[in-house]
Amino acid sequence: MNCTHCSRPLNEGQFHGNLKSCPRCSTRNGQEHVFYPFPDAFGITEKRASAKRPDGPQSYCVACRGGNNIPNFAPILCSQK
Repeated sequence: MNCTHCSRPLNEGQFHGNLKSCPRCSTRNGQEHVFYPFPDAFGITEKRASAKRPDGPQSYCVACRGGNNIPNFAPILCSQK
């Protein structure tokens, strides 16, 4: 499924400035990428570091990784950024 705003896959994290989309929240939304502040809503780890993203961003937001699925940050839709 692709985002109705940017046409990129909802299940792939996207970066926009200091925002990152959560693939799980975006897929659950079903229409647009759902962005949160990065790194605050995601966290970082050396294990996820790469040449492209040396800061090592976590893929899913903290809420999705924790299992409660209730983000601590207000979502920003792809069309709102």
